Amino acid sequence: MNVPDERIVVALMGVPGAGKSTLARALEHEFALRRVCRDAIRAAMFPACEFSYLEKRAAFRAVLLALEINCLLDASSVLDGMTFSRREDLDAVVALAAKHRFAVLPMLVECRPSLARQRIERDLARGEHAAGDRRPALVDAVVARFDLPPEGTLRIDGEAPQREMCARAIAAVAGWRSAREA
Repeated sequence: MNVPDERIVVALMGVPGAGKSTLARALEHEFALRRVCRDAIRAAMFPACEFSYLEKRAAFRAVLLALEINCLLDASSVLDGMTFSRREDLDAVVALAAKHRFAVLPMLVECRPSLARQRIERDLARGEHAAGDRRPALVDAVVARFDLPPEGTLRIDGEAPQREMCARAIAAVAGWRSAREA
């Protein structure tokens, strides 16, 4: 395990089905990051979730609270379960992290919408995710509203084999840390 020297928040971005959760688990393990997952928070808050705008916003506020607690505990985090399709959500994370002197590393997991939809359909058929916010049609809705990621966003090929995708993400975080130390 490679414990980070720097206080970081890795904000995983991308459409549903791109591979954000796969990367979050790999980064959590490799760098001893605390994983904050909006999907898990929302499921805990709303067991009979209708995936309404209000439920989504409440879960996002809970993500921010969990992130703030991690910062207060001096623990680096990886944010999972969010697309960050709207820049304002990422801006809120950046502002909160800056308040506690944590650096934010936005990481975009790039994946064709058609492949993301196939992955979601596969996961639903296996019972790996609840329906609702993980429906294949959501991919197109997210693509339609996706703001451009900020300059300096690391990009990971979400279409690469899982092991290779994780290795690239780990190397990208390590490289980002080294560049900041220089």
